[in-house]
Amino acid sequence: MKLLVKSVLAAVVFSSLSVSAFASSVVDGKCTSVASSNGCLFSGNINGNSKAGNASSYLNAQNAYNLYNDTHPSANPDITLKFLGDTVDGFPGTFTGGSGIFGTWTLNSGFLANFVAIKSSNAFILYQINPANSGTWSSAGLMNNNDGIHELSHLVFFGTQGAVPEPATWMMMLIGFGLIGSVMRNRKTVPSFA
Repeated sequence: MKLLVKSVLAAVVFSSLSVSAFASSVVDGKCTSVASSNGCLFSGNINGNSKAGNASSYLNAQNAYNLYNDTHPSANPDITLKFLGDTVDGFPGTFTGGSGIFGTWTLNSGFLANFVAIKSSNAFILYQINPANSGTWSSAGLMNNNDGIHELSHLVFFGTQGAVPEPATWMMMLIGFGLIGSVMRNRKTVPSFA
């Protein structure tokens, strides 16, 4: 009964939001958790736009999943997506299979993805992965009405970018190494007799 009330409440709240008809939404019955091997199927589009008012914004997918999570305990916990890049507008790495149904991806040094979205046709699948800078992708879970697999539209990556030390940090580190080297070079050795 409690689950039914939460489901109805979530449906009312979600339907009252003023979001475009093309905004992201979780396809019920096709999502256990983004951490599962099947990921979660969403209808709509996803890109790097950070404005929630934009129908294709990745924040719509994040909010839709977190709302879905409220009524589907298996989807726990809530997710936070931090955009790294996509294969349309700027991708920090390389990928293969751009016009096919499977391929590989590699991020540049210092980038780690923990979520990958595979977009094809009018849907996408969001996967949570162990932080990695390379992997494979497939659009096999994105079937069209004729049970055919759609070719890739684009990949979207979410994760972290490693910090690069500031010039002052590099200078302090080099001075420290220089001092250590100088001390070691000028150190007098005392002969020991056994």
